[in-house]
Amino acid sequence: MLVPETHAVLPAAAPFEYEAHLAALPPLTGDVKADFAAQRKYIADVHRAGGSGHTVVRLQSAAMDRIVVVLWERAVAEAARSHPASPVSLVAIGGYGRRDLAPFSDVDLLVLHGEREPDAFVKLASERLLYSLWDLKLEVGYAVRDLRACEQLASEDHTARTALLDLRHLAGDRALYRELEREELLGLSQAKVDKFLSDKLEEMRSRRDRFGDSLYLLEPNVKESEGGLRDLQSALWLARVRFKVAGITELLSRALLPERDIREMRRARDFLWRLRNEMHYLAGRKWDQLTFDVQPQVAASLGYQDGEQGSGVEAFMRHYYLAAKTVLVACDAIVDRCLEPQNAMGWRMVPPPAATIGAERPVPVLRGQPQRGVDRLLPGGELKVFRGRLTVVDKDVLRRSPAALVRLFAASDREGFDLYPYARDLAAQAAEEFAPEAASDPELNQELLSALTRAGTRGRFLTLMHELGVLQRVVPEFARVTARRQIDVYHVYTVDVHTLFAVRRLLALRCGDVKEEGLGELMQGMQRPLALYLGTLFHDIGKGSGKDHSMRGAEIAAEACVRMGVDPADAADIEWLVLKHLRMAAIAQRRDLSDPDLIHAFAEEMGTLDRLEKLYLLTYADIATVGPRTWTEWKARLLRELYQKTRAVLEKGERRPSPGTAESAGRELALEALQQRAWGVRVDDQDRFVAAMPARYFLTVPPGLAPRHLRLMALGRARVLATSTRHRPDLGHSEVAVTAPDRPGLLATIAGVLAAHRIDIQHAEVFSSAPDPALAWLAGRALDVFELRGPEEGPVEAGRWRAARADLARVLRGEEPLDALMARRLRASSLPQKPLPRVPTKVVIDNHSARAHSVVDVFTADRVGLLHTLSRTFFDLGLTVDLARISTEGHRAADAFYVRTSDGGRLEGDLASRVVSAVTAALSRPD
Repeated sequence: MLVPETHAVLPAAAPFEYEAHLAALPPLTGDVKADFAAQRKYIADVHRAGGSGHTVVRLQSAAMDRIVVVLWERAVAEAARSHPASPVSLVAIGGYGRRDLAPFSDVDLLVLHGEREPDAFVKLASERLLYSLWDLKLEVGYAVRDLRACEQLASEDHTARTALLDLRHLAGDRALYRELEREELLGLSQAKVDKFLSDKLEEMRSRRDRFGDSLYLLEPNVKESEGGLRDLQSALWLARVRFKVAGITELLSRALLPERDIREMRRARDFLWRLRNEMHYLAGRKWDQLTFDVQPQVAASLGYQDGEQGSGVEAFMRHYYLAAKTVLVACDAIVDRCLEPQNAMGWRMVPPPAATIGAERPVPVLRGQPQRGVDRLLPGGELKVFRGRLTVVDKDVLRRSPAALVRLFAASDREGFDLYPYARDLAAQAAEEFAPEAASDPELNQELLSALTRAGTRGRFLTLMHELGVLQRVVPEFARVTARRQIDVYHVYTVDVHTLFAVRRLLALRCGDVKEEGLGELMQGMQRPLALYLGTLFHDIGKGSGKDHSMRGAEIAAEACVRMGVDPADAADIEWLVLKHLRMAAIAQRRDLSDPDLIHAFAEEMGTLDRLEKLYLLTYADIATVGPRTWTEWKARLLRELYQKTRAVLEKGERRPSPGTAESAGRELALEALQQRAWGVRVDDQDRFVAAMPARYFLTVPPGLAPRHLRLMALGRARVLATSTRHRPDLGHSEVAVTAPDRPGLLATIAGVLAAHRIDIQHAEVFSSAPDPALAWLAGRALDVFELRGPEEGPVEAGRWRAARADLARVLRGEEPLDALMARRLRASSLPQKPLPRVPTKVVIDNHSARAHSVVDVFTADRVGLLHTLSRTFFDLGLTVDLARISTEGHRAADAFYVRTSDGGRLEGDLASRVVSAVTAALSRPD
């Protein structure tokens, strides 16, 4: 029996020990610089000893208070010696005012004086304080204002009002401070409250646009990204203005959030505080961006280590995403309650992936709210529409039956209503209390499967269930991938979020919200889509298991299907889909689709047309939701070609063709095309061309291109080089044919020149005519066909291609060595390289996918000139490369090369081992 991983939770925070550590702060000696350094070191030691994030930020704030007050008292005393004293108050604002000060955060201060302009006393005291703080190398946010100026600025700029919401008296005239406190915290009119809410929500949107509109960013900003500390504080500001509550504790006392949510929010906040403190200490300055190079250092410092369960960095980032998600859900709940008096619905912009797939539409802040539905009881008597949202008829509805929990979300999806905050709280509480055995309840699973297959659903209920922690309970297998992320730049989202987006993309495709050539018709025509949906839901369920995640996932999916009561035929398809979910993409992108043997073998592997269609759709959804721009026209074209060719074999029930059959047919078609379209070329040269080109040419190249290639070879007859170029913006690449006298290492030379001009090869077909004197001028000619992309991942710019072609001709004529050209054009940039996760190199030799070749699969970090390095290595080994398929996933190259020995053999035994060692060694050398 496979036991699913328990629900992922954040580690418990260390105890809050502020009072004990405050008493132990080093005493002040009067030497401010020495005192400041001693306090900073003491607090850093508290952090290093495992102190909670909460303890450290409060301690940091208290220590800063001691320093600031001493400096202020000195500044005031100095000013009083030259000018008459006047009422003035020193106020902490912003994060310092909240006592949330990170080790190297800005210190925000307000010098509040009496009416009108500041007098000489206030000016001098303010200047002396500021200079003293600068002398400590502190970043200071600073303002000198009277009450009227504070209110005027706050009325004009909501960020100024926000800063004043966190005001705290430090020193000076307390009566003056209380006037400001009364005005800014208690004296806001309803109009000011409404304007502040609207402005603050708009700011939250803008910030998410700027710092990333998903909490599942690869390199998140722990303060500003979605689910970061700023989101939490923004929600608390809204609650403070709307309900006059100060801090998380008062949210509980005013029943704005249930105790469970408050507890989890505190744990998440402490994790983020501790994380941010560590980042500041590591950098020795304010630093909030969790970049790839910082992640391993922070993970190690916080006690995460590699082990049997996987990477320490991955475990650390999983906890970060759990914390960010907890903060985001809590913030949204607070915002919902703040907006409820206006009956605002759907205040948030829908995350772009969901909007992009057509699953949802964004709703403006406080504008254009959908018309509220009529309050009514839904059939069944459990649920009702109340104030334009869906809720339960009483607090025990979700406890009476496990299935009622699913019915709540299914009804929300079916009726098109958001959940009322009270119902959201009850659902989250029910999930926390959900008994493990309840996941096997037949009624619950039937409700879930019915919701998934309901006509017209876009699957939003799955996202909502996941957000509230329900999906991980009713489908416990899903808990194992919650907040799990692979450390690379290809997979943008955590496994759980990627999976839900993939399922929802299929649902959007079925509803017609997404248009994809050929795929929409397949999805809409599918009679039994449940296996596809569940196969997609479970396709990555084995990740993090420490073994082949497809095999492990198939085992988990099989047992899940038994628990859920899935029909055995559908269950078999689901298990098969999970096992094979990577297969179609690998073949389409890294194998020779012109090989009829390969197509027939793949058709045999598929078995039925229904399974082929399901795998095609799953592969599309998987690739398209890995991240932005991962679904390209190139990938779409390759998958479509593999699908169509395999479908034709399955429909006709053909057996594998006899060797040579397809080649003979291809030669006849090419000759026919030459006779019809090879104008200006002698007839005997047409016959020689058909005889000269290798068998692979007639299997790989469409017959209609033969006349074009023969004319190109005739043009290059007396030249060192001839090329033919066709730019294809519609496909995102340039198609280039190159002909030259054949020579050893020609592919490596071409690849090196192209790399020198920052031109990427995504596909290369290499052909050489036989060196037979009977072929006359066609003997010993090379014809290489490429698909190329420029630096902007589109067709190569005309000027760049002209320069590359000129350099290639110069290298082939011997006017400049290739190494010199590459060194000249690829001078190292003076800009620092952006740190990226490490990609291990793996070289695999496949002797099963092709009859006459060995396929060498190379997985490694992408780099400029990679194809040149590999093709040069194959040349040095005495191997011939006939086909190269280049695929890049983020910064990871997954390239395949069809190679053969000089006598036409394959790589076996000791030779195969030598090839793997040589390629690995070549890739380990520095660029």
